[in-house]
Parts: sequence; structure tokens; C-alpha cells
Amino acid sequence: MKLPWDKKYICWGITAFATVAASIVFFMILKEWETVGDVFALIAKSLRPITYGLIMAYILNPLMNAVERGFVLPVMKKIFKKGTRRFKGSVRVISIIITWAVTTLLVLALVDLVVPEISNSIETLVQSFPGYASKALSWGEELLKKNPMILNYLEESISGFSTNLSDLAARLKEIIPNINTLILGVSSGVYGMVSAVLNLLIGIIVSVYILKDKEKFVAQIKRLFYSTMPTKKANNVIAVCRLTHDKFGNFITGKIFDSIIIGILCFIILTMFNMPYGALVSVIVGVTNVIPFFGPFIGAIPSALLILLVDPIKCITFVVIIIVLQQFDGNILGPKILGSTTGVSSFWVLFSILVGSGLFGIWGMICAVPLFAVIYTLVKDGCHASLQKKGVDYSCETFENIDHIDEKTNSPVWLDK
Repeated sequence: MKLPWDKKYICWGITAFATVAASIVFFMILKEWETVGDVFALIAKSLRPITYGLIMAYILNPLMNAVERGFVLPVMKKIFKKGTRRFKGSVRVISIIITWAVTTLLVLALVDLVVPEISNSIETLVQSFPGYASKALSWGEELLKKNPMILNYLEESISGFSTNLSDLAARLKEIIPNINTLILGVSSGVYGMVSAVLNLLIGIIVSVYILKDKEKFVAQIKRLFYSTMPTKKANNVIAVCRLTHDKFGNFITGKIFDSIIIGILCFIILTMFNMPYGALVSVIVGVTNVIPFFGPFIGAIPSALLILLVDPIKCITFVVIIIVLQQFDGNILGPKILGSTTGVSSFWVLFSILVGSGLFGIWGMICAVPLFAVIYTLVKDGCHASLQKKGVDYSCETFENIDHIDEKTNSPVWLDK
């Protein structure tokens, strides 16, 4: 229907006003970016318990599904009539209770097994530290005797350090009256620790609610998409969400399981070779193995330094063990557990980890690979759909031998011609 001129002018005016208003809002956001960032940080801090709950629910969801379908549902079918509301509610509640009970028992068992070993390793490290220090000093003396230039450099550095002692004393005099600030800092640290524990407890409660009504939440999100978007666009958004869930779910749960196995194997092997700090090193290796590609190096370097302080020969043996263990993980265990969940090459794995770590630190390193796998799959599917429309749907291997595509016939012109 064609609008009258007066209504058309009104629509133009509203559009122009909305454009100018949006431009002003965008300019103000850029101008007050620090304030906007503080507001977003405050919102993120307030939603931290929800974030914890979402993460815990997402990680525990596969275990709960296995418990529900493999144990609780067959048992409850014999007690209640299938399909009633009481039946569904009872199955879900019992499944959540069993899931959290198993998780708690596993965590307590891990703590009971690992913490004493770690505490013993740390106690041994503290007791042996004077011997390590004297050994390091003897190595340093031999190094300085053989390299007088390093000795001269150290003497100059020490002399410069001694001249700054008076400045350090003067600064201490300024710091001592401000001891109240230090006390406030310590108290804020204690408050932060208590707040973190409280957020964790609230997150556990949130995870229970999310696991209980997960189908309802998914239905509400679908309803929101279909009510605010055209059907085709809503279908595409839901397909992207499913793809993201598949990539992240399979990768994260598989990587956690893989890291647990690697940590246990590392502990067994180090115990067989009578390595020092076996439990502590195994925990470090297992935890850092969650990080793709760089994880083994991040965990092996500090662990090797610890063993080096005790026995250099065992340090070399440890490095060989870690190399063999990581080769086993990368070529045999990892592909068996993870399969082809990412579907990207080693180069893109390295690329995504570097970008993710630069933008978001340690969390970016962990989540970079599945996130890039989603982007890679979407781009690949988009290219495939576009080529199909043009009638030049060839594989990447075929394009390696194509010089160009003929503009009139859309036929490939090969390199050898």
C-alpha cells in the first residue's frame, strides 16, 4: 500500500531522528568508554554466580544425561507410570542428586589422593631449598670463575643496588605511616576470597535449577528467536547454536577426560621412575594439558625446573617422558577421545590459540579452538553454498589444480593448460 506524502515524510523524519540519536549515543559511548567499561565490569561481577552455574551445568550435563537415561529412567519406569508430571520430575531430581553426589565424591577422592602428596612435595621442597640454594651458589661461583666479564657486570649491578638502599629506606618511612592502607588491602583480599566462595555456592544452586529445567529454557529461547526474527533467519540462528554446542561440548568434555587420563598416566610413570615431586608434577601436567598445543610446554617447563634442582639426570629423563607422553596423547589418545570434533588443521589450531590468548588470556587459549572451529565450519558451509549457486562446486583439492574459472561457462581452466 502506497503511503500518502504526509505519512511518508513522517517516516523519513522518524528514520532521520533515530539515525542521529543512534550516532549521538555511539559517540557518547566512545567518549565515555572507561565509564561504560566500568558499568559492564560491574554487570559481569554481579552475574558471576550465574556464569559459574552455567559453566558447571554445561560440564555436568553429559554426566546427568548418562545417569538419567542409563540408570534412573529404567528404574523409575517400574515405579511410576511413564508420561506423568510426577514421573518426569522425579526422574530429573534423582538424576541431578546422583550427578552431584558422584561429582562430589570424585572431587573429594581426588583431593584425598592428591593433596597429601602435593603437601609432602611442597614440604620436601621447602626443606631442601637451602641445599638447592647452596648448590645454585656453587654453580654460580664456577660460572663466574670461568667468565670474568659476568663477574664484573654483577659487581657493577651490586654497587648500583647498594647506592639505592638509602632511597629504599626513605620510601619505607613513607610507607609505614600508610600501614592502614595495607590493612585495608589485606581485608579486601579476605573479602574477595569469601565472596568467591559465596559465588561458587550460589553457582552450584544455579546449576541445579538450570539442569532441572534445561528443556524449558531452550524452548523459551527458541520461542524468542521465532517471535522476533523471520523463520528462515531463526532457523539459521538455531542451527549455529547447535553447531556451537556440538563443538564446545564435545571438545571441552573430551579434553577434560583426556587431561585426567594424562595426569594419571604421568603419575604412574613418574612413580615407576622414582621421580621427585611426582604428584605435584602430575597435577601440573594434567591441568595444563587442558590448554591445546601449548599446554604440555606450559606444564613441563616449571616441572622440569623442580626436578632439575634435585637431579639433572632425572630432569633429562622427565623431559623424555613428557615428550613421549604428549606424542601418545597427540597421536593416539587425543584423537580417540576427541575424534574430529574440531575439523581444523594444526596451523589453524595454533593460529586460534595465539589470537585467543592475546585477547582473553588463559580462557582464550582454552576456548579458542572450538570457537574457531565454529567460525571455520560456518565459513566453509557458506563458501560451499555460494559455489553451488554458481555451479562451480569443487573440493579444495580440485581447486589446487585450477588456474581460474571461465566467466562465461563457469568451467575450470586447469593449471597444466
